[in-house]
Amino acid sequence: MNINGYKLVMIHDENDQNVVGEYLQNLYEKSKLSPKAKLHLMFLNSAFNLLSVQTLESLINKRTELTITLNGEQRTKHYHLVKPLRLIPIYELRYAMNGNEHLRFLFFPFQHRRQHYYVFVKCFIKMRTPRIDETDKMRNLTFEMYKRVKKNPEYYLEGN
Repeated sequence: MNINGYKLVMIHDENDQNVVGEYLQNLYEKSKLSPKAKLHLMFLNSAFNLLSVQTLESLINKRTELTITLNGEQRTKHYHLVKPLRLIPIYELRYAMNGNEHLRFLFFPFQHRRQHYYVFVKCFIKMRTPRIDETDKMRNLTFEMYKRVKKNPEYYLEGN
């Protein structure tokens, strides 16, 4: 990894569940049979790769273009990839599954032993119809995990 890069880690939450890792593993398993799941996984992989090499500021302040190639066909999405969640230092990585379902990954930046991390804690689907939005609840739970990581970074970050 380059010197300015960020290491993305998924940690166990307050219920000792790796919610983000389990979601991505499940999507990976689905992608073996479902072209739609494969498409989502490829876009998410592209988003995570971009996050690992660009600053949060550059991603927050502009629309991001993600382009993938699936079965020889290029697909592009343009949107705000990262959004701060009004509780420093919590952010969401945003991804639209379709017009109604919007996947959110909640994380925070963290520095430990000269390594920069983006620590992912929660993921959930926000829906327009019926209106389901757990953003504030998940943001607050992610903030509680931020405080735990701050108290004991070795436990959460070393060995990942």
